[in-house]
Amino acid sequence: MEIEVKIDSAYKEPKVIIITDKITDEVKSVMKKISKNQKLTVFSEEEAIIVEADEIIRIYSENKKVYVQTNHDTYSIRMRLYELEEKLALNQFIRISQSELINRNQIVSLDISLTGTIGVLLKSDIKTFASRRYVSKIKKQLGI
Repeated sequence: MEIEVKIDSAYKEPKVIIITDKITDEVKSVMKKISKNQKLTVFSEEEAIIVEADEIIRIYSENKKVYVQTNHDTYSIRMRLYELEEKLALNQFIRISQSELINRNQIVSLDISLTGTIGVLLKSDIKTFASRRYVSKIKKQLGI
């Protein structure tokens, strides 16, 4: 991939233009990383709320519903886990099991002493576990 940067005082905000013959996985990845659209609409019992991706600790499914957990509360969301995985920045969210994504910026510690699984302690004292199936992918993403 070729990268070109031009400095122009006429631009007050950075502008990114991608020129390509086709949309590849690499192009999609770059688009996600630079996109400002890292907000989700979640629902409490009485209202819809806009949540920034940085505020999310984890996203999980339970009883055929998907929930978004933040420091403040747990909300429901009307998207499937795989849709959220595609929408959110790959460098920020990690799938740790078939039913859960975690925000890597919210990880406090990892317990890799468990046989075949990884215990994950997240901010707000939330504990969860990575399934064996995802351990190698997690280690690769976190550089362990």
